[in-house]
Amino acid sequence: MTPVGDRCDPSTWPDALRQAMSALPPSKTFYIALSGGVDSLFLLHAVVGWFSARRDVVVRAVHVNHQLQGSADRMEAFCQSACDALGVVLTVRRITIGQPTDSLENQARKARYRVFEDVLGAGDLLLLGHHADDQAETVLFRLVRGSGVRGLSGMPVTRRLGSGALYRPLLPMTREMIADLARGWGLTWQDDPTNSDTRFDRNYLRHEVLPSIRQRWPAALDGIGRSARHCEESEQLSRSLATYQRRDIEDDQQRLRVRPLSALPFAEQKNLLRCWIIDHGCTPPGAAKQAQGFSDLVSEDPRRTPELCAEGYRILRYADCLYLVIDQPEPPARVIWETTGVLQWDQFDLELQPERAAPAELVVTRRQGGERFRPRPGGPSRPLKKWLQEQAVPPWERDRLPLVWYSGELVAIGDLWLARGVLAENQPLPLRIVRRRIFVE
Repeated sequence: MTPVGDRCDPSTWPDALRQAMSALPPSKTFYIALSGGVDSLFLLHAVVGWFSARRDVVVRAVHVNHQLQGSADRMEAFCQSACDALGVVLTVRRITIGQPTDSLENQARKARYRVFEDVLGAGDLLLLGHHADDQAETVLFRLVRGSGVRGLSGMPVTRRLGSGALYRPLLPMTREMIADLARGWGLTWQDDPTNSDTRFDRNYLRHEVLPSIRQRWPAALDGIGRSARHCEESEQLSRSLATYQRRDIEDDQQRLRVRPLSALPFAEQKNLLRCWIIDHGCTPPGAAKQAQGFSDLVSEDPRRTPELCAEGYRILRYADCLYLVIDQPEPPARVIWETTGVLQWDQFDLELQPERAAPAELVVTRRQGGERFRPRPGGPSRPLKKWLQEQAVPPWERDRLPLVWYSGELVAIGDLWLARGVLAENQPLPLRIVRRRIFVE
C-alpha cells in the first residue's frame, strides 16, 4: 500500500495529493459536493486538513438527497455525521425527480447541478471528487455516442457555475490511490448500492469495460487522460477561431449576420454556431441536427425563414440575421409598477433615474393589438404594429416588449423608443430600459 501519512499533516501526504491541493484556485469559501462515498469523503478530509491553519478560509459541504433509493436518508444522515465530526457546516437539499424526459442518470445529474448553482455565492468554489477513472469513463461513454472534440475533452478541471465556479482537484489521481489513502487515514464511507447496477451506462463501463481495457493496457487511464487533454487543446483552438470570425459576423445584439456566415466553409460555420450557442449558456444540438439544421439556417435564399428547435431554445432567422431565443415563460399581461427598484420584464430591466422627478406609478403591459403612440410630442398617433414592422423588430419579440404607460399614454417601447415631453417640455422620461445580454464566460 502507498504510504498515506497523517490526514491532519499535509507535509506527510503523497506528492500527488499535495500537488492537487496546492493547485486549488483562491477562494474564501469552498464547498465540497458530498455524497458519502469514498471519493467525496476523502476530498472533504483532505481540504479540511489542507486549510486547518487558515482562519480566512471557510470549508462547507453540500449533499443532494435525490430520494431515489431506500438508502437515501441513511446516506444523508451519514454525511451529516461526518461533517459534524469535522465541524463543517452541511447544506442538505432534498429534490424530487419528475417524469423522466431523459435517462434517470442524466435527470439526477442536472437536478444536482441546479442545487450546486443555487448554493454557490459570488466567488465560492465547489469541489468535486471526480478522479482519473471517472474521466476515462466519461471519455469512453462520449466516444461511443459519437461526441466531437468538446465532448472527448472529458470533464473540465474547472468552469463557471452560477455565481461561483466548480473545480475537480482529484482528476490526476486514480480511484485506487484515493481508496488506499482513505483506508490509511482510517476513514469509513458509504457505498451507493446503485453503483454496482450495470444497467446504468456508467456502471457498465466501470465494471465491465474499463477493467478489460486496463488488463490489456495497464496505462490506459493515463493514455485516455492525455487524449482528453489533446481534445481540450483542439477545442480551445476551435473556440479561438470562432471568436475571431465572430468579430465580423456578430453584431452588438448578439445576432449573427447570415451573409458573411454563409461565406465560411461549412465546417467553420458549424464551429462558429456551436460556440455561439454555448456562449448563450445552451447545449448545441446533436450531430445529425447540426448538419441539416445549420445548413438550413445559413441558406442563401433570403426568402426562407428556417427555425431550429433544441432543448431550451430556438434559433430563428429574420431579416438576414440569426437570433437565439431562450425558452421563457410569457411575460405578464399587465403590471402596475410603483417605480421603486428595478422591474425585471422578460429579458429587460426597467429602472427610473432617482436624481430626476419621476411619476410615482407606471403601468407596464405586453402588446395586445391595436395600440397607438405619438412618436413626436403633440404629433399624430401611429399604429404600434406598423412602427414595429418598420423597425424590423422580429415577430417573436413584438409581443414580449415591455410597453410602459403613463396617464393612458404609451411612453416607452422596450429599449427602442422613449417619449419626450411627458413630465417636462422636450425632456425624455427619466426611465432606463436595458436589454440583458446573455453571455457565458
